[in-house]
Formats: sequence, C-alpha cells, structure tokens
Amino acid sequence: MSRGTAHISEMPDPGAPNTPLQSTPEALLTQARRLDVAGHQKQALWVRFLAVTGAQHKGLWTSAKNTPESIMSDVVDAIAQVRDQRREIYRLSYEPLREVHGPSALARVDRALLTYLRETSPTPLDARQRPRFLYMPDLPSRPYMDPEEQPWAGQLRESFAEMRVEALDLIAQDWPLEDFVRVKSGDNIGRYLGGTEPAWEAYFFYRHGIRYDDNHARCPLTSKTLESLHLCRIPGHAPEACFSVLKPGTKILPHFGVTNTRAVMHLPLIVPPGCALNIIGVGEHHWREGELVMFDDTFEHEAWNNADSPRVILLMDCWHPDLTPVEQQAISRLIETIAALHLSARAAAAT
Repeated sequence: MSRGTAHISEMPDPGAPNTPLQSTPEALLTQARRLDVAGHQKQALWVRFLAVTGAQHKGLWTSAKNTPESIMSDVVDAIAQVRDQRREIYRLSYEPLREVHGPSALARVDRALLTYLRETSPTPLDARQRPRFLYMPDLPSRPYMDPEEQPWAGQLRESFAEMRVEALDLIAQDWPLEDFVRVKSGDNIGRYLGGTEPAWEAYFFYRHGIRYDDNHARCPLTSKTLESLHLCRIPGHAPEACFSVLKPGTKILPHFGVTNTRAVMHLPLIVPPGCALNIIGVGEHHWREGELVMFDDTFEHEAWNNADSPRVILLMDCWHPDLTPVEQQAISRLIETIAALHLSARAAAAT
C-alpha cells in the first residue's frame, strides 16, 4: 500500500499550476497553506491528503505524542479536512484525466465512486452479481466472457506449450509453493476450502501488484509472456498472476470477487479429469488444457479438483474488456487513493 501512496504523489496536481511537491509532511502542510492563500483550494486539499497519509503511514501525526506542538493545530485541521472531504479527494485523484478527456469519459467512474460512498444504490444488471468492494454501474454484465475480447488472448494461447513445460518442471521438483488463501488470525481455512486435506497453493509471479522477481527468473518463458500483456496493473494491488495449484480432493468454496471492473483469465496448463469451475446459477466450465476461459468473479463461483493429481492453471487479473483506457487509469488512481486513506486510518486507530 505504501508503494501506492508514492505513486499517487507523482500524479499531476489537480486544479492548480504545476508546483513541485515538497518531500516531507511538514513541508507539504506549508505548501498547502500557500496554495490556499493563492486561491487553489482543490490543490491545497490534495496536498494535505498527501501530507496526512504520508505522515501516518510512517507512524506520525496519530497522537499528541508524535505530533510536534508547533504544527499541532495545522495537523488537526488537515486531518479534519481529509476526513470530511473524502469524496472530493477521491474525485481529485483522477481529476487530471477529466481535464484532458472531458467529463463524459469519466461518467461511469463518477457513478462508481458514488456507489462506493453509498450515496447511490444502483441495482446490478444481474442480481447474482455482488462485488465486495467497488461496483461500476452501466458496465456490461457477463458471467462468462469471450476471452477473445482481450486483444492479447491469442498471444497468451500461443505460449501455452512453453508455460506448461515450466509448470510441469516446478511440480516435478516439488517446488515450494505459497498458500493462495492467507488465513487471518482467529479465522479458519474451512471458510474458504473444503475437502479432507484441502490445499490451494500458488507460484506467484505477481501478488497484490508486487512482482516476485525470483519466480520470474525461474520461469523466463512464462515471465516474458506475462510482461507483454496489458493486465490490470494497480501499484500495491494488481495484478494477481500465478500458477494456481489445486491439490487433489480440494474444493474452493463459493465466494464473490471484489470489483466488476476486473475480469479473471485462466489458461489451463495441467487438468486431470474431474476438475471444474462453476458460476453458481449460470453453469459449470470444465477446463481443457490450452483453452482460455475468462469470467467476472463478482458472480458467486466455486471450483473443485476431484482427481488424484494436481490441477494447474495460469491465473491472472485483467481489466473488464468494456472499460476504456481512460477509465482504467481513473479506476487505478481511485483505488490507490482509497487504499491510502484506509491505511492512514488504520495507522491512526492502531495508535
């Protein structure tokens, strides 16, 4: 998440001249005051957001003990503005795009923001669709999508044989894998997986947007293909890209994804009989090696491996194919900004 904050600070400042940002939270507060005096209130708010989130991510400005008395009143005022003007800050995160492309290009993103803030409650086009985090109204709703809607689908498919060899090599070496589901303290794996000894593991190329350099180096052919694709890339958040390994007898229990702005692409690499993906209320899809499948994971879905050997697919996040490039940029900036405020709030609450 902190990487996302750094990325946000590099974005053009909305609503004011291109004034270079200062490097410390204290300097940012000073700059915000100057912007207010100059009549650039929007930019001043954005700079205060950067100051508050930057400080609190470092464990500062969360109490009187870690806030210098000389700037206490300014810090209190800045925190109040960031809290009370959250909606405006979110809009400012992608305001430079509006200035270049016009308001109509971002109309769906604006509606997604209002939905996130619960200022509107649109009914999804399909009642079975339940995004856990961010819902964009007016985005076409298709549980299973045609993989060919992604312009790079053919390129991915053509790399199947090379990727399969690298996946088989990892399995043959019994290479250590990570648990795909990270169970929180006090939680139970039974909430997510079923079976006698369930195991859903992964060899990650990216997780939450973080690149696993060693894994890329160990599978250079897969890495080369992944790096050439236009995936959903949001610093600190996306993509998720991995060899997804579902062990024999494991069932992934029904669940919903986080946002309909994203789709999930599967390239099946090793599929024994008795393995399937199921979008509940829509139907089952039985993976076939080398045949792509793309779906909207905000529809409730599950999967299983009833075979006696592992199932391996290349799994990756990609943008919903109906999003425009401008909307992709705006959603990326919006999600980074939401995450920065959440992380800042958690840092303050922990103190």
